[in-house]
Amino acid sequence: MLIALVAATLVALLAGQALPKVIAAAPAFWAHIVLAMGVMTLITAAMQHFVPVLARTRGASPHMARLPLLMLLAGSLAVLALGGWIDFYWVSVAALLGLVGMAVMVAWMLDRARQALGRPHPGLNWYGAAMVCLGLALAAALMIPLFPDWYHALRAFHLHLNLYGFVGLTAVGTLQVLMPTAAGQADPQAALRLRQDLKWALGGALAIAIGQAAWPVLAWLGVALWIWVMGRMGWAWWGLHRARILSLHGAEPVLAAAWLGYVAALIGVLQDQANPLAQFLPAFLMPLVTGAAGVLAPVWLNPARPASHATGRQALNRWGSVRAVFFLVAGILPLLGYQCAGMPALTALIWFGILFAVWLYYQ
Repeated sequence: MLIALVAATLVALLAGQALPKVIAAAPAFWAHIVLAMGVMTLITAAMQHFVPVLARTRGASPHMARLPLLMLLAGSLAVLALGGWIDFYWVSVAALLGLVGMAVMVAWMLDRARQALGRPHPGLNWYGAAMVCLGLALAAALMIPLFPDWYHALRAFHLHLNLYGFVGLTAVGTLQVLMPTAAGQADPQAALRLRQDLKWALGGALAIAIGQAAWPVLAWLGVALWIWVMGRMGWAWWGLHRARILSLHGAEPVLAAAWLGYVAALIGVLQDQANPLAQFLPAFLMPLVTGAAGVLAPVWLNPARPASHATGRQALNRWGSVRAVFFLVAGILPLLGYQCAGMPALTALIWFGILFAVWLYYQ
């Protein structure tokens, strides 16, 4: 399922970036194709893979493993409603289904934590906090029909808490351990940073969402808190993995580009961009998904064949530094006032998609 969801998310990213140029539809329609159908479903499935590792417990049961399909259904209903194919009230049904999925995931994580062999890895708390942020964002979406006068505030809260809470906490919590895995070099301070920095990252996400909804000065505080967290992680990466980040091939340059893309997206919050996804999507989500897939897809596809993991990563991450440059350009251009950020990122995404398809074909 994870490989299928990675492929589907790559397609969703491609559609969300390329198709708005040729098909007229509401921005929320394209945003939900990427975030609700693609990213929310993939994150749920990926968490089910990582949580048992972090807690050192058994994996998800067959019934629990079907939960990503519920999230996919919720995202699909939202997209169909926003596209005008079904009645708009189905958006509320989609939000309710998402809330059910969130609650089940949080309960399952708490159960895994209770059954953990020893103390769970602090990354587990980041995943729990991310799911709570998703729940709050979905609750805001449910409130929109009840409080139409608050539409803009609730929409801003929903959007920014999804981006910098649900996606941000999940991604940064994963990157803290994914970069050392990709580089083949342990980061002895990663667990300590995760334990110390969750309060700042979660506070930053909530401050950005509330600030963008109602009190702009809070958004500045939220960005400052997140920059502190990202700065600590980036400084550690530079000291430990500098040679791999600057290498010609590998996932490390792309993961570093995702780090810089997230920082650029945080700075974009301070510019009060009309469409934050125009930067968040190409600058952060695209390098994040492609970089993570380049590291994890060989393991997910052939978990019992360790010898194939290195060859798979080599095939998927060839010329990773060049794709990283494309993603970096996509993160910087919007900060300078240019609106063509999607083109370099789209080029890198299609390039990786071809590599991914060819690699899958020969497996």
